[in-house]
Amino acid sequence: MESTLGANHIEPKDVPPAEQSALVAELDAERRRLSIPGAVVHVSTPEQGSWTKAFGVSDVQTNAPMTTDSRMRVGSVTKAIVATIVLRLIEAGEFHLDDAVHTLLPELPVNQAVTVRQLLNMTSGLPDYTSEEFVEGLLGAPSRVWLPGELLEIAFKDQQHFEPGTAWEYCNTNYIILGLLIERISGSRVEDIAQSTIFDPLGMQDTALPPITGNASALRDLRVRGYHRRNEELVDATDIDSSWAWTAGNAVSTAHDLGIFVGALVRGDLHGEILQRERMRALPAIDTVSYGLGIANFDGMWGHNGELPGFQSFAGHDPSTDTAVVVLSNVDDMSADRLAAFVRSRLHTHE
Repeated sequence: MESTLGANHIEPKDVPPAEQSALVAELDAERRRLSIPGAVVHVSTPEQGSWTKAFGVSDVQTNAPMTTDSRMRVGSVTKAIVATIVLRLIEAGEFHLDDAVHTLLPELPVNQAVTVRQLLNMTSGLPDYTSEEFVEGLLGAPSRVWLPGELLEIAFKDQQHFEPGTAWEYCNTNYIILGLLIERISGSRVEDIAQSTIFDPLGMQDTALPPITGNASALRDLRVRGYHRRNEELVDATDIDSSWAWTAGNAVSTAHDLGIFVGALVRGDLHGEILQRERMRALPAIDTVSYGLGIANFDGMWGHNGELPGFQSFAGHDPSTDTAVVVLSNVDDMSADRLAAFVRSRLHTHE
């Protein structure tokens, strides 16, 4: 697939402009109130330009400070990347949005009514493999390397949750299947396609989908430790092999890179106008959130969030104001979402 992506973005400053000092102070106070060890926040607005700021520590044992270039796992932001690859394959004529999945991957025990579109927008009704028991089990066997087939085997022990297209339910199984579909149709590793068609053209130098090869799947910036909050304790979850999340959530990135990506994602730079309209046809999901094709609408700010043991992320862009907010944090209890909501609530105050 030839890439037509652009890299138009404002280079961030390491230090926010002076007029933002009040916002930064409030943000750090909120981080402390929420007991978040460390976070990196990237903000871009037409009025204020673009800045990135690190808060807190990357390691609670050494108290090493978080830095603006800290690379962290970004969880389900991966889905926006994978959905982009799927849409580009569709644009190239390899298959169609409403093709039945069983005709493309006949070896999988997928309900025959499930379509590619329904995998993308979470209306497939397929069972998920990431139960609470499964995620907690990762802490007990952090070095285990999971293959996609093993994940699907767990999922399909359960029954179809609802008739395809009749309801919405978040499901990581959908995106494991999409990863297999990408590799079947393209004949290439999904990690390599993401690198050559998205990360390299956009200049996302610190972003990758780690391959399923044991140690290579680990977080590549070992200065940053990720913590799972169990009751009131922080359990180090950094060494969990991310192969269990594969194309549903194993990407690593920086706040700067995600600022580039989410802007391109929401502007429609990643594929043509027709598919962008399809992508942004969002269905009601949870509370004020609606969900399109690998993209969510968080009450006017479009993008994706992600959470997995040790880390949480939020990357959003508001097309009406051309404002972007990206937050990466090294604890997994919706911390980035909470900080992002705080930033959004304060931005208008400090404009």
